[in-house]
Amino acid sequence: MSREAIIGLLSIVTLVGMVWGYKFVKGEVMLSRSYTFTTVFTDVSDLAVSSPVLVNGLKVGAVTDITVNPENTKEMFVEYNVNGEFNLPITTKAVMKSDGIVGGKSLSLEYQALCNGKNCAKDGQVLQGDTRGLIATMLDGEDLGQYITQITEGVSESLSSMGEGDPNSPINKTINNLQLTMENMAKLTASMDDMVRRSSTNLSKTMSNMESVTANLAQNNAQINSILSNLNAVSADLKNANLGNTVTNMGTAVDSANDVMTSLNTTAQSAELSVKQLNEVIAKMNSGDGTLARLLNEKELYENLEMTSKNMSLLLQDLRLNPGRYVKVSVFGGKNDDKYVKPEDDPAFKEK
Repeated sequence: MSREAIIGLLSIVTLVGMVWGYKFVKGEVMLSRSYTFTTVFTDVSDLAVSSPVLVNGLKVGAVTDITVNPENTKEMFVEYNVNGEFNLPITTKAVMKSDGIVGGKSLSLEYQALCNGKNCAKDGQVLQGDTRGLIATMLDGEDLGQYITQITEGVSESLSSMGEGDPNSPINKTINNLQLTMENMAKLTASMDDMVRRSSTNLSKTMSNMESVTANLAQNNAQINSILSNLNAVSADLKNANLGNTVTNMGTAVDSANDVMTSLNTTAQSAELSVKQLNEVIAKMNSGDGTLARLLNEKELYENLEMTSKNMSLLLQDLRLNPGRYVKVSVFGGKNDDKYVKPEDDPAFKEK
């Protein structure tokens, strides 16, 4: 056999294997006869293409396609094939069940008996559908009703027996505490109702005041906007102002003021010392000690000093008017023989 023939044969086998694998993944049977059926469901959650089709737990086919009903978008067409060895009656029901808590869903075909001719479902026929939840899947209808009845009776007996028996048991303590809590809640509700009823008048007044305030705000809206605009302008001016230099100048002025205050404090201390010394001098003067005190306190000494001052003034005046009496200038030298002549109208002898 040539190489080309071998390559062609391998290609055909590979192609057939790929088609068969695809069909197998979808659940379709290629080498045996099968029937295709369709069932309508309103919810196909967790049901997918290749989900198994079971008869009493035996896989007899798989879901091949899931499409939306073009005439009613709330309905879904589920198409699946079934092994031709199973002859299904027309009354067969396709029930969608859960495979488990974490599993997907499958289709279970339920019927009473196999068909024997005319009452068999034909290929492409639409079968009736139904959906069951996880609990209904795990339990049959009769068992489910029995379990629900038992659970209801047990809960009723437990509720009816609460509060009886040992009062210190945890359940009875819980019931008593719950009863006290409900009583306290009833009292609290009554108190709140009374408080609200008493405060209704105040609440009405408060609401009226709030309405008045709101109306005033609405009436003064223009003024409020003007105030806000002014505040914005002031803020902008403050932002644009060189506050840093102003604060620095203020700090310098404060430092200068502190220096001035320090100088004033020193001056005040010096003045206080001078006043203290002056007070001591005045005290000595008042006590009569010293020349100044005697000058102030003794009248005779004052009069003598006044007379002496007056005579000195007269002497200086006479020296100015008659210098020749006191100083004699001679070219050839000589002696001053001029006698003293008493001046007329001597001011020294004039009375005041």
